[in-house]
Amino acid sequence: MLDVLVVGAGPTGLTAGCLLARHGLSVRVVRKHPPFSGHSRASVIWPRALEILRPLGVTAALAPAASRVTGVGYYSSGSSIGRFGLDRLTGTDFAHALGVSQHRTEAALTAAFRAAGGELVDAEVVGLEQDSRRVSVRTRSDGRERVVQARHLIGADGAGSTVRELLGIAMADVGPRVSFRIADAVVSGLPEDQASYCWTPGGGLAIGPHDRHAHRLAYRLTPDAPDTSRESFQRLLTERGPRTHRGVVRELISTADFQARFAVAERFSVGRCHLAGDSAHVMAPAGGQGMNSGILDAAALSRGIVESLRNGAAKNSLAEYGAQRQDVIRKIMATAVEHARDGGLRSAEEIAERDRRYRAMWQDPARHLERVARLSQLHVDPARADDERAPVRTA
Repeated sequence: MLDVLVVGAGPTGLTAGCLLARHGLSVRVVRKHPPFSGHSRASVIWPRALEILRPLGVTAALAPAASRVTGVGYYSSGSSIGRFGLDRLTGTDFAHALGVSQHRTEAALTAAFRAAGGELVDAEVVGLEQDSRRVSVRTRSDGRERVVQARHLIGADGAGSTVRELLGIAMADVGPRVSFRIADAVVSGLPEDQASYCWTPGGGLAIGPHDRHAHRLAYRLTPDAPDTSRESFQRLLTERGPRTHRGVVRELISTADFQARFAVAERFSVGRCHLAGDSAHVMAPAGGQGMNSGILDAAALSRGIVESLRNGAAKNSLAEYGAQRQDVIRKIMATAVEHARDGGLRSAEEIAERDRRYRAMWQDPARHLERVARLSQLHVDPARADDERAPVRTA
């Protein structure tokens, strides 16, 4: 019997697999789909997540190919209303974020997981049962079914989670549903160390460097949105981008449209089964909080499982995982909701108030620090040492 079966081989599932395997647990990660190689999806890793990934060797593995993001700029109709520097952060060794494609992050995590002794298999979960001692999971691969037993199950299989559905857990909307269009592009003339949110009465544009040579461009879709041509993205960049940095779109690498929602599962745990990442909560990409919050989930859940298997019921945080993470996620989601709301303002009065608020935040040292701490997710999950690497003894 396995100690832990993880369903889903995205950043959340692989981070959990790495952390658990490093503690000597037997861990298998099941993935339904092959590794992703299209557009970059999530493209920023904030300092708190970098702290979690560093002991796995993933932070160092990603750094050479990643863009080093040292600040976040905000613009209103092309004029700066504040640049928030990550060098203000305290309580972390990282005064920067990494801009890097998600498929690179997953490749580095996969290598770290296998190096730690983890097992990665291609299969689809089609059923599960559990009792007080184990979870029995039915999987299908190449037309054949088998049953895998584990002491704990982690559902990290995304927004359309099969695990969540099999457990009968509902997911409730807590904010609006919004549609976005993104492009990964080669753009000259833009800062290579700054992510930017550019807001205008006609719509916004988010800009983020990643993979050293590319930028992510993203905007909210409306019925009158332009097409996906390079010329259309250039026009939006010219109309909405910073006046001080006239970017030129040289090449479109990929484009994609998607609908995002703000939603949280009603429970994160049922018996020995636990949800993490997009299986437990989803949010729009404003503020780049989604993937990072999943990595934080993986760390908290792995810690609870290790404590449970090592100490039993006497001393462990696993029983509190669901309630604690729901509280944390709602705080993180507030940052994403705020970004979405501020970027969607249209009236002159609301825009003027927003711009005054951001300038005041930028100029006030305490509020400036609070802003970058929220973006970095250090306000909800401060770094903690995790040097208890002794093997876990399981019965």
